[in-house]
Amino acid sequence: MITGFNTDVDYDGRIFHVQTEDKGRDNPVIESLVYSRGEIVAARNTSYEDFNASEDYSEDEVMERMERQHQALIRDILNGKFESEGPRPFGHNIISNRSFDEVVARFLIENFTADPIQLELVDEIDLLAGTESTIRLRVVLREDGRPAGGAQVRLSLVPELGDPQQLFCAPADADGYVDATFELPDASDQQGDLALLCEARNGDAVAELRQPISRLSEAI
Repeated sequence: MITGFNTDVDYDGRIFHVQTEDKGRDNPVIESLVYSRGEIVAARNTSYEDFNASEDYSEDEVMERMERQHQALIRDILNGKFESEGPRPFGHNIISNRSFDEVVARFLIENFTADPIQLELVDEIDLLAGTESTIRLRVVLREDGRPAGGAQVRLSLVPELGDPQQLFCAPADADGYVDATFELPDASDQQGDLALLCEARNGDAVAELRQPISRLSEAI
């Protein structure tokens, strides 16, 4: 995973925080978030899917693209694009008290998709590394709760340190349900916390949730 950029920018006494991250080769997107005073004021999401699949791919080039996007947002701030007298900022009512991925996903869902979706865990489950697990999820339209049949659902093991590992991928049925059975790796060689990242995509709409994974030694 490529290290991201974090910069605090002072414009006319107001502090803006700019955060840029690479989502990784499994999801080749460079995402940037700008927030100030607990409000998200801008997000930028740039795909490099074609470059990711080419023979010319290099982490150095991805880093350069990240830096260019990061610096472009800093210039926007210094040019007064987000000053209080200007246009009402994007995500004006969203508080950034969640992880970077969660904040970005929620901001993009609520502001840049016609039919935002919600991913629900139907039954509570305790996940244990090194065992087979089954989890039931449902994808619905957030506005009225109608099923988002056909939405693509992907499950990945996400270690605190290291790269994500995809465990399951399938479309939701006509009622929005997905029953996923998968083998959780032992992960004895992984340090730090483990989580199951559940992601649903329906066109441009994205929804995510995370479930903690325990190790056998922790469960005893």
